[in-house]
Amino acid sequence: MRYKPPVTAPDVTGLTMADLEGLLSSRRRAIEAAKWIYGKRPWSLELPPAIPGVNGEAWGRVRASCTVPEVQVTDRTIATDGTTKFLIEMPGGSVETVLIPARDRSTVCVSSQIGCTRSCRFCATATLGFTRNLRAGEIVAQYLVARAHCVERPDLSPATNVVFMGMGEPLDNLDEVLTAVEILTQTPAPQLGNAQVTVSTSGIVPGMRRFLTESKASLALSLNGSTDDQRTRVMPHNKTWPIAELVAVLREHPKRTHFIEYVMFDGVNDSDEDAARVAALLDGLNARLNLIPHNPITSPIALQSSSAERIEAFHRVVHAAGLRTMIRWPKGSDVAAACGQLARIRTKT
Repeated sequence: MRYKPPVTAPDVTGLTMADLEGLLSSRRRAIEAAKWIYGKRPWSLELPPAIPGVNGEAWGRVRASCTVPEVQVTDRTIATDGTTKFLIEMPGGSVETVLIPARDRSTVCVSSQIGCTRSCRFCATATLGFTRNLRAGEIVAQYLVARAHCVERPDLSPATNVVFMGMGEPLDNLDEVLTAVEILTQTPAPQLGNAQVTVSTSGIVPGMRRFLTESKASLALSLNGSTDDQRTRVMPHNKTWPIAELVAVLREHPKRTHFIEYVMFDGVNDSDEDAARVAALLDGLNARLNLIPHNPITSPIALQSSSAERIEAFHRVVHAAGLRTMIRWPKGSDVAAACGQLARIRTKT
């Protein structure tokens, strides 16, 4: 039985600028409130009685009508490459959020559901089943938690990027995801750029079409096969929305850059012939192809990652065909924090 969370007051971390302006009856107050709510500070479950720049009566209306989402970090695991995985408890269960540091930025990988509505054979989250969708405020809170970790660690670059590539299928929770993206990119805070927020999907045509129409953030499509037979083997819902339909939606937006994720499986989708088919599928599309070695999980079907040599050979073929392509080598795999590994499994470090 799916968990039905109780009806609660709105999350303060789920408030857009329009929401704040309505509550505070002032654009100026809304700006000051946003600076505080989405400012860089340790995560807390409490709202203070007063904040700078907003009079007590107006702020009191926010405190009376909103609450801080019940989001608490119960475990934090750091991989040898510096990737940090947070286990975050909330009503109905828990999710995992991942902070991926780089030299000039840190990227926060957020979850959009407790569990997942899809059954991708290569993804550990699929083994958990589905509990519930997250609210926008719970999604944004994950970013705030991870960003606070960066503030605590001056050796880490600031958390300037967000990817919806954690637990769950974001387009099956599209209303809340769109609100979360709006909040993450709003001025004056958190004020991430649209190009710094990417929403990944396993391929849901109605949701893709709506997202590309309503949001300026980036979309990433998990392709993972050069034929429908290949893709259906690892992503059963491909029977509903096959490859041609997915690529056709992307072609409806020729001025946008589309990210294509391609998880590589030994002997399944990694031949030179597969590379040529992928290049043909994406020909003329403004696309960036990311080749991703499969990260090991316990799976009902035997899937192994392609070798480094095979991945590099695949890269040469698609690159020669004119595709902008990079190999996304795993980060955080030693603590089960890499792509496809999120299943709330504790790994000793």
